[in-house]
Formats: sequence, structure tokens, C-alpha cells
Amino acid sequence: MVTRTIEQRSTDNSMIKPSELIDVVELTPLKLIDRRCFNILLAHAWEEIGADKEHKIRKADLLVNTKATDQLDPSIGRLMGSRVKVKIQRDGQEHILSFPFLEHISEPIRRDGFVYYKFPPKLREMIQDSTIFARLQKDVMFALSSKYALALYEMIQKRGNLDRQWSETFPLNQIRSLLGVEKNKLTQYKNFKSRALLPAAQEVDFLSDYNVRFMANRKGKNVDTITLSWNKKSQQELKEAFHELRVSKLGRRERMNREVEVKAKRIAS
Repeated sequence: MVTRTIEQRSTDNSMIKPSELIDVVELTPLKLIDRRCFNILLAHAWEEIGADKEHKIRKADLLVNTKATDQLDPSIGRLMGSRVKVKIQRDGQEHILSFPFLEHISEPIRRDGFVYYKFPPKLREMIQDSTIFARLQKDVMFALSSKYALALYEMIQKRGNLDRQWSETFPLNQIRSLLGVEKNKLTQYKNFKSRALLPAAQEVDFLSDYNVRFMANRKGKNVDTITLSWNKKSQQELKEAFHELRVSKLGRRERMNREVEVKAKRIAS
């Protein structure tokens, strides 16, 4: 029996995100605050996500876990102007569908008002047809410190739901796009690895429900593909990740680096 994504329910601590909104290529690259903002809008409207209606949310509720009040208005503007590309099946053939994140959005001048927004028809239709999803833990989503880490977290959470799959290989250009790396940024693999892929993998590995690894596969002298692998953490590892999410971020980078060293020693032995 196929379970439809739209039948899944969010909780106080988690939200549902359809897979079709995870493995996307952003025609207009988004920032970390934009990705979080869209997720909040999606989660807030989830119970009526298929309805042809306008939703509303308090502007202050879009500022969860951030004091960057001056960044919210530009973030909403970028979401309104952004489009994504997704692969779909149509008449038995694979197509690329492009659509905006939002049909429209109306924000108040004052901080204490409501934001009104509506999702476009194609996005609503896609969600209603979806059968694969990720359950995102809100505390992890707000703890991740880069847009690359949040994109990778969503990718891993989606794939962790799949049976008998523990790894996937991506062409280098594809995983760059899925992580939201702009075409003219981090063009050399060593820079992409050191500033986007490696920090994202380490942070998701440290804070999420999964151990995460990646391997670069070369074709001649150049990196051609990246293989991502993941496995569910043990009960002890889950407790450690849960504890880290509850303590101050101060010193987190040092604690994460120590954990990386410990895991490297375990693998070496």
C-alpha cells in the first residue's frame, strides 16, 4: 500500500517535506534564512497544503531562532522571486518542471502583523501526488549553520526513509546544484570540498539521526562523482546528538572536531 506524503502529520518537534521539494535545483540560489523561512511557511500550511487558499502566519513566527530581523524582508523577497526545477514523469516520459516557490506573499510593514501567502497550483499538485518525504526535526533544522548543511540534512532525511538503500552516487555538478552552490562559486573541487561539502557532512553527521560519509570518485585526475552514504545512529549516538542540540552552541565546532577525530580513529582501527 502506497502512503501519500500529504497524509503524514507534522508534530511540535518535526515537519514533513515532500521529496520533490528536496532534490531541487534553485534557479535563484537561496540563503540559509530563506530555506528555513520556506520550511516554516510549508509546515504552517501543511494541514491544508492541498487547498487553493491563502495562508497566514505571524511575521514574528518566521524569526524562529534568529535575531536577524533586518534579514527577514529581503528573505521574503528572494523567496517570492525564486524558481526551482524538478524532475517529473509526464505521459510516461521524464520532464523538467520549473515553477516558483510562492504564487504571492503579502507582508506587513510592522513586525507584529500577519504575513499572507499562497502556494502555486503546480506545487500543490506535486505535493498531493508525492509518496516520498523527509521528516525534518525542527531543532536540527535551526541548529545547522549553513545552507549547504541544511540542504544535505534534507537529502539524508529523505533517503533514510527508503528501504534497502544506504548510499547514492551523484555527478559532481548535480550534488553542487542540490546543495545550492552557485555556478560561479567554489568551482575547484578542493574549494567545494573544504568550504561546502565537508563542513556540511560533518555538521549533519554530528547533529542528525544519521552517520554521514562521502567519497570522491575520480575519472582520471579529476573528481567525477560523489558517493554519499548514511546509516542510522545507535541509541548512544542518538543520545549524544540530542544532548548537543540542547546545550549552548558555544564550543560546538571544537566538540564536533573532537568527534570527527574519534570516529576517524575507530575507522582506522
